[in-house]
Amino acid sequence: MPKPILILLLAVISFRASSQSILDTYLRIGLDSNLALHQRNFDLQRAQLDLRRAKSLFYPQAGFSSQYTLANGGRTQDIPIGDLLNGIYSTLNQLTNTNKFPQVANQSIQFLPNDFHDTKMEITLPIINADLQHNKEISSETINARRADADVYRRDLVRSIRQAYYQYLQAGKAVDIYAAALVLVKENRRVSEKFVANNIATREVVLRSQAQVSQVEASYIGAENDRQNAVAYFNFLLNRPLDSPVLTDSTLMTYGIPATDGPPAAIGLPGFPDLPNAAAGLATGREEFSRLKSYQQILQSNLKWDRNYLIPKLNAFYDIGFQGYGFHFNGTQFYQLAGIQLSWALFKANDNKYKLRQARIDIDAMNEQYSQLTQQLTLEQQTVVNNYHSALEALHAMADETGSAREAYRFAEKRFDAGQALQVELIDARTQMTNAEIRYSLGRLAVLNRAADLERVTAAYKF
Repeated sequence: MPKPILILLLAVISFRASSQSILDTYLRIGLDSNLALHQRNFDLQRAQLDLRRAKSLFYPQAGFSSQYTLANGGRTQDIPIGDLLNGIYSTLNQLTNTNKFPQVANQSIQFLPNDFHDTKMEITLPIINADLQHNKEISSETINARRADADVYRRDLVRSIRQAYYQYLQAGKAVDIYAAALVLVKENRRVSEKFVANNIATREVVLRSQAQVSQVEASYIGAENDRQNAVAYFNFLLNRPLDSPVLTDSTLMTYGIPATDGPPAAIGLPGFPDLPNAAAGLATGREEFSRLKSYQQILQSNLKWDRNYLIPKLNAFYDIGFQGYGFHFNGTQFYQLAGIQLSWALFKANDNKYKLRQARIDIDAMNEQYSQLTQQLTLEQQTVVNNYHSALEALHAMADETGSAREAYRFAEKRFDAGQALQVELIDARTQMTNAEIRYSLGRLAVLNRAADLERVTAAYKF
């Protein structure tokens, strides 16, 4: 048995001993294995590493470097040292009657160092640097934004998994309805053949019965194809092989007719134990608000950073190594160098002021987006609530239609078997009953889908 199926079966066995539903088990599997969610988790992990990198820049940085150069030609500087000293040396030699002061040649110094090396270790430490603090704040808020983005997708994924599972259940219900209808039309064909054999009816009734059988068989094949497609999409969301079997929770499509008022948990809809009353107001804890607040904090940090243009940058450095002609790591070439570097941008032709204005404009635009998001989510929630109650009311009407259609078919079948009704009446009654049952299953699907939408807009699902 494949490992994913075995895990699911073990989870379902565990469900039998607890209050956890099959769909809840699938939701956990989807949240753990969905590939698109994994991509968002990777983005979050990268943001967390960016924050660690930003913090590491506050510590001393050490690096080793070595440079060796060979040169020939290039610019030179002539120094007339001989012309300056040789006359004096000659006079001194005459006065002392010695040759202690030899003649000196003029020198030509080459600018490019030949056979020269500089091997050192350099340590730097930022003392004052507003850029580093800004980078740290941006990285921290980016983590919050990435986390909120992942949570937004999680909620969308929960709704998608719910609705895909409901679609699979409805497709299975449609297969059952057409299978039951196929039994009825085949029985009608058998009775029609018996009527013809007893000279009670003509061959026409058999042909009409056979046409009904073919029609229902075609609908059955289409419903079975829809069920297989629903299975494939559901497994796609769970990152499983597309042909993996899906366990059926029949209670989701067999509950009684709920009342039209109150939240799904109050009216007996299974699968929504944590759904609050959606009419109570907008869910301010939605992750979309958290994500937008993080973006606002990033813009505020940018504004603060732009205001810090008057703060200079101050860094300290310390170099220790060897420098000289030829590789001789000795006391002659050893050196140490320490210092402080100051960088201060004093004039940029009002560029910093323009950047401040741009930052304020960005903040105002983001505040407008926050207000727009509030209105958008309020409208979305109100629309979902209206659609949910509309689906419930429609389901009540469909329930009455289905009950009436079943009763009408029962009477038409009795009359036809007794030879008191035409075959066309039986066919019409059966068609109306089948269509009513299909519409009723679609009505149940609509109620469940609208309840999933309601759970999404109220952020009611608990991770």
